Amino acid sequence: MTLRISSLTAGYGKKTIIHDASFQVAPGEVVGLLGSNGAGKSTLIKAIAGINRHSGGSITWEGGVDLPSLPRRDLARIVAYVPQSIGLSFALDIREAVLLGRTPYFGTHPRDEDWQHVDSAMRLVGLDQMGERAVTELSGGQGQRVLIARALAQDPKILLLDEPTSALDIRYQWQTLTVLRQIARERNVAIIVSIHDLNQAARFTDRVIFLHGGRVLAAGRPAEVYAPDLIRTVYDVEVELSAHRGFVQVHPRHEGPAEAPTHLTPRPPARVAIGQFA
Repeated sequence: MTLRISSLTAGYGKKTIIHDASFQVAPGEVVGLLGSNGAGKSTLIKAIAGINRHSGGSITWEGGVDLPSLPRRDLARIVAYVPQSIGLSFALDIREAVLLGRTPYFGTHPRDEDWQHVDSAMRLVGLDQMGERAVTELSGGQGQRVLIARALAQDPKILLLDEPTSALDIRYQWQTLTVLRQIARERNVAIIVSIHDLNQAARFTDRVIFLHGGRVLAAGRPAEVYAPDLIRTVYDVEVELSAHRGFVQVHPRHEGPAEAPTHLTPRPPARVAIGQFA
């Protein structure tokens, strides 16, 4: 039951953004989609999700099932998509908003099973104490967690997330990425996550795919494919690499030592308790 992207070409109207992309994602695997702004990450994710039509190649699942050809309800039982952001302006409380992820499974009324999926998803992203709050009262980060919970409640086989941590503070960034890895392992879900932080990608993904100019430039395990020349090509920045606790780390390189302002007294860095999410 592997997700296979073969020679995919996609874009908007007559403008091609993704050129001949090929890769695969196995169940239980988290793949990070990396690249600079405008590289085509969102376009690729939307094409796989069936939001944008692709003009060439194929997107298949489970031994050759053509995902874009499936009826919307059937597709929604396989693929869940979390956008970068969406206006949560409708008159629903959080629990009702997360329930929207269950609509492919019930008719006019949700079942007890559907509400159980909702409550489980809310616990995973730290919303279980906020179910009665209106979505219109939420911050951007809280709204993003509602979208992630809605997708998890959908119980997908393929989970696609477009920069899901961009609006979150460091605590919920780590928690969200930990939950995604847990979901992949325990529920055998194939996950693609677009992410900007190379160090988080190295820590939380099994493999990464670098997009550059709408093409797959490199793919593999972070420790195997991260290289200064590759990162320079993709991001136009000079970096150095190191290893920390078995994970590759990326550091911007400075030509000379940075001068500390003489009028400021250095203070020790604040301690952040993130071990609980590791």
